[in-house]
Amino acid sequence: MARSGIKILEVEPGSIGQELGLSPGDEILSVNGHPIPDELALKFHLADDLVEIELRKPGEAAECLEIDLSEGRRLGIRVEDFRTRTCNNDCVFCFIKQLPAEVRPTLKVKDDDYRLSFLHGNYITLTNLPEQELTRIIEQRLSPLYVSVHATEPELRTRVMGRRKPDDLDRKMRRLIGGGITLHTQIVLMPGINDGEHLEQSVFDLYGYYPGVNSVAIVPLGLSDHGTAREALEPVTPDYCLNVIRQTAPWQNQFRKSIVRTFAYLADEFYIQGGEALPETSTYDDFAQIEDGIGMVRKFINEFEAESGRRRRKLPGLRGTLATARLFYPYLAECIRSFNGRFGSSLEVCLIENRFMGKNITVAGLLAGVDFAAALENRNLGDFLIIPNEAVSRIDGFLLDDMSPAVLSQRLGIPVHPSGPTMKEFFTLLFDRL
Repeated sequence: MARSGIKILEVEPGSIGQELGLSPGDEILSVNGHPIPDELALKFHLADDLVEIELRKPGEAAECLEIDLSEGRRLGIRVEDFRTRTCNNDCVFCFIKQLPAEVRPTLKVKDDDYRLSFLHGNYITLTNLPEQELTRIIEQRLSPLYVSVHATEPELRTRVMGRRKPDDLDRKMRRLIGGGITLHTQIVLMPGINDGEHLEQSVFDLYGYYPGVNSVAIVPLGLSDHGTAREALEPVTPDYCLNVIRQTAPWQNQFRKSIVRTFAYLADEFYIQGGEALPETSTYDDFAQIEDGIGMVRKFINEFEAESGRRRRKLPGLRGTLATARLFYPYLAECIRSFNGRFGSSLEVCLIENRFMGKNITVAGLLAGVDFAAALENRNLGDFLIIPNEAVSRIDGFLLDDMSPAVLSQRLGIPVHPSGPTMKEFFTLLFDRL
């Protein structure tokens, strides 16, 4: 069987690739003798000034091309996406198993791919990582990576992960750290399972790897109305959140005195559910775990106030609705109340309950199209609706239940806009597009 490579999808006009006769459908087998399994490997090995590419055109034998890429010259090609590597664990809380059957297909993939961890901050377990991949991560400096730990005690981690035997986490982490890879770690906290003394041991075990392990994100268990996890696990309650805050606060103070970093960060949900004030901005250091809901609300408030201060033009004709989930609703409502007072606009914020996943799911990123439709149909929404950007897939642009914003727009009879990935884009939407 012929050795496979990575296929070229597109060649830029006027590029070096076009000059060399590269075409869509050609396969790059190796660069300077190194196999090319995906785009990350291709970019890494094309960083040299002089490269030799082993290329195979459809139906032809492989040939070698010598290419000068000095002075920042680019090959000018786009290649196929890599196939996502999946997870073979059977975690007791696995959120994929808690999804309704009607979710968009891309969400049904249990990814455990270090390339997605490097590119997008997805969490990986390291359980399925062979030695050759550890070597590649170190060689190509795929740093930082995000690692789901959940517990450092081998037996407990094995049980939480649904595995038959321990996975040698310590050795793999030390190998990566020794190779210059920074790790951000995660603990999904489950009442009665990996909390209390187990949580303390996990946090301080991970602290022992600092600075190789740069942070620990502690996030609460989420339970939907689907799957068996809701029957096997206890839900997180406001009192539980308060207890976690009180337990971790002394550790955080200790870390800040020792390394001038909080190191172990609690998800915003602990403070909101527990009725406690959000920590100050300095608590989150460089917001390394923001994609895991660590400091997301505080950062939003800071950026909203800063962007508001840069604007002077009034918006008396701006009439519309913003929609979000229960967790973020009071903060967005307060920001928009201030916005209306400052700019003379007439914006409203609507709370959207999660019917698709279940009432215990309160984050905006897990709202579905049917949730927005059920809450907002037959209501006067003004001239437009803005939905949370995190509720829309960055891959295919669909909501959780495979409904597109365009279809939601048709159902509601007004334009529907995602809020945008940055605060600047959100304000550009309000001031320039609407």
